[in-house]
Amino acid sequence: MKRYETIFITHPDLADEDQQNTFVKVKDLIPKQGGTILKFDEWGLKNLAYEIKKQTRGYYTYVDYTGGGGLVKELERVMGIDDRIIKYMTVLTNEEFDPASIVQEAKPTSAEEDASDDSSKEVEQEQTLTETQGEEGA
Repeated sequence: MKRYETIFITHPDLADEDQQNTFVKVKDLIPKQGGTILKFDEWGLKNLAYEIKKQTRGYYTYVDYTGGGGLVKELERVMGIDDRIIKYMTVLTNEEFDPASIVQEAKPTSAEEDASDDSSKEVEQEQTLTETQGEEGA
């Protein structure tokens, strides 16, 4: 499986219901094409860097997902047809992606846990050292 990110911009004047229908359309399409949504994040209404289809603002949405090349083709075909979507872009982020790695990313490794424990011990030692130095000077 491959991992992709797609950012799409919808028309800024869409009613909430139309906006949600667009999201549902995208969220339903990915699993139907054999993909898995890892993250679906609404970034909200933002100013565009340049005018797109006579619009200076747009509603940004980010989708992180896994799937095959056919999924991307179909997703972009649907987005190209939908008049509510004014711009989209898909990027391949990982050629060979293992879905089990998402679980590992969420859990800190034992080395990271040890490092965080060590750093808290160092802070405590520095505070104790500073306190004793302050007492000696008094």
